[in-house]
Amino acid sequence: MTSSLLDHAAREAMNGCSGRRRLLPLAVVTVVVTVLAATNVLPPWPGLPHLLALPPMDLFADLRVLLTRATSVPAFVLLLVLVLTVRVLAMAVMLGGPSRATVRFAALFYGIVLLPVLVGAQLDYMAFAMLFARLFWPAVALVAALGLLAGPVPWQGSPRLRTALRRTWRGGLRVGVMLPYAAVIVLLGVVTDAWPEPMVTVALVPVSALATGFTIVLLSRPPRPGARRRLAVAAAASTVAGTVFIATRPHEPAPRPPPREGSMMVMSGINSSSGNGGMFHTRPEKFGLTCDQIYYYSYAGPGDGQPRGVAECPIRTGAPFEAVHTHRPMAEQAALFAEQVRDLPRPLMVMAHSHAAWVAWTAVAGGMAPQVDVLVLNGPFRQSIQGYPPPGQNGPGKTAGDLLRLSVHLGNLFGANHEPDSPAARETLADPTAPTAIFARPLPPGVRAIAVHATVDLPLQPSGWRLPIEHNTCPLRVAHSSLPGSDATTEEVNRFLDRRPPPPCPPWRDWGVPMTRGFTVPATRTPPRAPPHSTVPVPGSSRRRWRGPCRAGPTHATAAGRPAVAGRTRQRPC
Repeated sequence: MTSSLLDHAAREAMNGCSGRRRLLPLAVVTVVVTVLAATNVLPPWPGLPHLLALPPMDLFADLRVLLTRATSVPAFVLLLVLVLTVRVLAMAVMLGGPSRATVRFAALFYGIVLLPVLVGAQLDYMAFAMLFARLFWPAVALVAALGLLAGPVPWQGSPRLRTALRRTWRGGLRVGVMLPYAAVIVLLGVVTDAWPEPMVTVALVPVSALATGFTIVLLSRPPRPGARRRLAVAAAASTVAGTVFIATRPHEPAPRPPPREGSMMVMSGINSSSGNGGMFHTRPEKFGLTCDQIYYYSYAGPGDGQPRGVAECPIRTGAPFEAVHTHRPMAEQAALFAEQVRDLPRPLMVMAHSHAAWVAWTAVAGGMAPQVDVLVLNGPFRQSIQGYPPPGQNGPGKTAGDLLRLSVHLGNLFGANHEPDSPAARETLADPTAPTAIFARPLPPGVRAIAVHATVDLPLQPSGWRLPIEHNTCPLRVAHSSLPGSDATTEEVNRFLDRRPPPPCPPWRDWGVPMTRGFTVPATRTPPRAPPHSTVPVPGSSRRRWRGPCRAGPTHATAAGRPAVAGRTRQRPC
């Protein structure tokens, strides 16, 4: 009886409270966010409109800002408490006025969603800091699911969370309202992708607030008849769409090319080991070669052979290496590459995967490996928008960096081999300017290059994923780790080697970039300095002396913390 009276009182309070008064906190927050973003206190990145989104999407935006901007753990905790206090009080007012029941409801709601939203925000940050798409897409899926499931709950006219959850379920999760609202949220990200100017993003803040206010009004009304049926239709449509998407991914095997002359150097990525890694599944006959023409790069240096593992061919050269060898300084990796390709038969094609693309480019662009005729870069990353400060050092991203190290440590307990503070990781990942600086050095004349891109990797490069080379493939519907051995990659590479036109590229292959633009993290405001061991080769040096790296600046972030548009960089001579 008491519960029914409370529910009735809450419903009457929400219905009796004028729309102007109920949405007043939303209007106040809109003004504050707009002013702070216009004055660069808040980063005007594509996720800025999410600060005015329905809970818990608003908290997801809050945490992305705090994780990337807070300079210490105490500052992060203090700001998080402040933000949560504001969010709870704002929701309490929007639920009919600040009372014990509404404050308790809002505090309980945000308290429950805080942990999963924090996990999603941290995964989002780690995906950009580590350039690891396998973290980005689960983060997007987690936050999207939370938004669709929890978004309608506070507006069901009950001060009791359990009752609000029950009404949300009986109302078919309010998909008739939430799905159009989700489309608006995605559309805001598309707009920021089409017009990346900061003022356009700031102007979208009130648009987001209007969409949120209108959605709150609709969710506060009783659901129309047929709510369960609409939910069933939405679930069936999602299942069919997912099934079609997965079923259409396989690529038909391409015909095998005629025999080719020369040799191929195969380079696996970071955290690989002798005979273990995606590149070792490369089949030479798919490229017109034989095992006698295949050589495998060793991060441990020259040697008389390595364990074969899963490699398609015997590994006749190079010293056995483990994951730890892939973490050595980039200068050493480039020098070892140059040494191992010196006497290989020409024409020489280098097939590099992920991190190895940076190694091969550094050596070839630096004039260390003139024997290389063709570079095939599988899954290269041209840019990064986030890094992380050194351990024990305060700075933007301090809390996120500490959580990154904790997550990596837990992953290593289950067999992973990531080392975020190894020399190679600090040079290429902790310093977000490094990828752009590497690819800013042009290849020598006569060296052909093709970059094979995966659709899942594209959102991690907001300012553009195409490299300044002869050919960038149409984004392939292949996982990053599976690029080297995929039939789609084989067809693209063989067409390139034969100087034939590439296969048709559907225009929707890169649509995932604008559609997920709003789920990115703010770009780093002040890139960390490269550590002392970050070096590049000096061309023409017989003793391979090394000096500090060239820098291209500003490469990734403007003063507002927004990714710079690709191509608008200036490079200082080395």
